[in-house]
Amino acid sequence: MIGNPISGGLNLFANGLRRLLDWPGRISIYVGAAALISMVAITVADVALRNLFSQVVPGSMELMGLLTILVTLAAVGVVEIERNHIQVDLLLRVMPEVVRKPTVAGGLMLAFMIVIVTFAQILNQADYTISNDIVTGVLGLPEWPFIIAAAVFMILFALALLANLATAIAEVFALKDIRASGILILWIGITAFITYSCFQPEWLQELISRNVLGLLSILLCFALIFLGVHVAAAMAVTALIGISLLIAPIASLTSLGTTTIDVVSDPIWSVVPLFTWMGLIVVASGFAEELYRSAYRWIGHLPGGLASASTVACAGLSSIVGDTLSGVYSMGSIALPQMRSYGYDMKLATASVACAATIGVMIPPSIAFIVYGMITEVSIGKLFIAGLLPGILFAVILISLITIRAALNPSLAPRGETSSWKERLESSKSTWPVLLLMLLVLGGIYAGIVTPNEAAGLGVFGAIVIALATRRLAVKAFWHSITQTLRLTAGIIIIFMFAMVFSRFIAISGLTQELADLVIGLQLGTYQIIGAILLFYVIIGMFMNALPALVLTVPLFFPIAMSAGFDPVWFGVLVVIMVELGVVTPPIGVNVFAISALAKDVPMYDIFRGVLPFWIAYLVLIALIVLFPAIALFLPSLM
Repeated sequence: MIGNPISGGLNLFANGLRRLLDWPGRISIYVGAAALISMVAITVADVALRNLFSQVVPGSMELMGLLTILVTLAAVGVVEIERNHIQVDLLLRVMPEVVRKPTVAGGLMLAFMIVIVTFAQILNQADYTISNDIVTGVLGLPEWPFIIAAAVFMILFALALLANLATAIAEVFALKDIRASGILILWIGITAFITYSCFQPEWLQELISRNVLGLLSILLCFALIFLGVHVAAAMAVTALIGISLLIAPIASLTSLGTTTIDVVSDPIWSVVPLFTWMGLIVVASGFAEELYRSAYRWIGHLPGGLASASTVACAGLSSIVGDTLSGVYSMGSIALPQMRSYGYDMKLATASVACAATIGVMIPPSIAFIVYGMITEVSIGKLFIAGLLPGILFAVILISLITIRAALNPSLAPRGETSSWKERLESSKSTWPVLLLMLLVLGGIYAGIVTPNEAAGLGVFGAIVIALATRRLAVKAFWHSITQTLRLTAGIIIIFMFAMVFSRFIAISGLTQELADLVIGLQLGTYQIIGAILLFYVIIGMFMNALPALVLTVPLFFPIAMSAGFDPVWFGVLVVIMVELGVVTPPIGVNVFAISALAKDVPMYDIFRGVLPFWIAYLVLIALIVLFPAIALFLPSLM
């Protein structure tokens, strides 16, 4: 009978804490929104002054770096309150309730611990900048207020974790099951063991060799991720204990503080919120729907024309939206009702949208390419351009596959009506906003006029101007696009903030070099090496979403690829395609989950069955890029 009072008290505490965090969360969003708008204004002013008057905004890069801190971390606590941080919940779903609930609580304990430690280290960084009077080089602005802001955002994140942890523990007590309580105690012991080992690693260092320590730390990371611990927290915990074991606790703590601040203050990361915001404005303004209607007018009369039209629209939308889920939600909500009304087989209909949306990671701007470029220090501009031809080629392959299947079995996807040339031309006129933004972003990068960051800022400005000029963007929708941008950015950046610490641990461990030496020692051929790497991505994609798979595997495989003599841009294109294959692969398949939410009457099993024939398109694309590298390298070679 003791469970109810305890769980009731914990729930009261959690709800009170959430109410307490409501206003700070709102203020954080306002701060992030002001910083985001300022970033666009500085970028546009800098590009305009440079190209028109050969002048620049003084200290623009410094300002962008400081503002990036505010934009990337402003909503991190809000995202936790909403339980939207990225995690792999595959095992959690199949666990019985008596195991799942204490496991969720244990994962939150570890996340809370690492965020508190990070908060303390960021405060140390702020104290260091204050004590040494550190200011920016051009404008002489003090850096400490922005680092303090980062610390505030992290403590809000910690408090949000604490609220969710209290709720999770309350749910364990509510079960009134001694087994659940025992598993919870086990997680408390695990958290205490890891924390103690981070600060007092000497006893473990004496028992286990250096190489084994590094390997065990990586295995710990994967184990925590698959047990549902936040991906960011799992990498941070692994890096903290790994560097402590390999060097010393002070080294791991210093690395945690300096690396996290270095990441979020790097102006290159401004490209993530800016491209995300541009895409959200485009979708909110209805330009995606106009794109689909135009594509339907041109090819809707073909076998499977409606599905092919959604593929074309996804390709066009991808030129201004850097992620796949935007394509799933926008095209799915538009195309699925149309295909249903024409009597399409819903396995084909849902699967075609889920797969077509993956074009978004190939045609720039692409968040996946940004991440790969940041991890490997490969030119993001070249990666963007390298994905263009593979993205177009993939769209052609998908359309060909849909057309062939529909021609062989017309009941799968009946033809739509044939439009006149006048209707086709009239519909094309409505796509000018997308074409203009595509020219502004891709044209500027390809011509070398602007950097990817500047192109993103110009793209946002252009999208806002076009949306306002056409009266397609209401104030409410505009504000929603800002808040959603901050939420999505926080969910992404928190991973890479800790991923960079994890990458530093990987480098210190020496495992990548040992792995590269092992592969080279096997004397495998070029195709055998790339085949083995791609096969690994197929397997890991079955259990992990694209983003975590990218940040965990690139630090391991990139040195091997370079040792084998692969072009880093070409390898990046292949890796991005492979991790994106995972978003339509069971059992994770985030695109399938998203499309399932739009087509609630279609069983997820049927959607996965519908996706399987589209694997042919991915295999054909990968084979062509492996056999003919110029598909990915021709355009970058002209830059």
